[in-house]
Amino acid sequence: MEVNKKRSNYDLQVDIARKIFMEYDQELLIRKFQLQADEQWIFLQYLNTPCRISRRDGRVEEELHGCGFSECRSYDTVMTIYDLLCYSRGEAMPVLFQKWHTINSLSVGRSPEAGGFTKTYAQVFQKHKKELKAACESLGGVVQTPMARADLTCLIPVTSFFPVMLQFWEGDDEFEPQLVLLWDENYSSFLHFETTFYLQGDLLERLKKRLERR
Repeated sequence: MEVNKKRSNYDLQVDIARKIFMEYDQELLIRKFQLQADEQWIFLQYLNTPCRISRRDGRVEEELHGCGFSECRSYDTVMTIYDLLCYSRGEAMPVLFQKWHTINSLSVGRSPEAGGFTKTYAQVFQKHKKELKAACESLGGVVQTPMARADLTCLIPVTSFFPVMLQFWEGDDEFEPQLVLLWDENYSSFLHFETTFYLQGDLLERLKKRLERR
């Protein structure tokens, strides 16, 4: 006799979010964000990975390594996609101000802090600037003119309508490596503050995995 596996809170939250997504006007979302769709699916790119959302039950599927679509159960991925599509109000897509700031400078007095989290990944990327650049480009990133003397500045499209900016400084004998994600000044019109941490973790973990495969 099979014993039912206990589902994690993350799985439960993914399923709850899926049901909430189904309450939204899908035609409005398609028009608003200029997405491709047919009778069964809504299509989008998420961190340069082809994804689709079922119009029947709201599940998110992704295509990995050219092996066809399969359901995505990653909490960070699914919650970010739903939030980017459903959070903003009105029929028009919000406007990007194209002015870049750290999340803490845009959200004074809120928590959690981002610095300790990115510090861990900065250590992973230390002495791997070229590999990090290639990993960013594999996610659709476009290298930018260096900002604040960073060793790497890269604009990474999360979706076709929402990017983030990554900056990386390699460490030396005097300074530890530093990694910073910058957000558009109008980010809060696109997604919840809390979702920036889901997205940050998802993005940096994908970069880490690409470095490990090289």
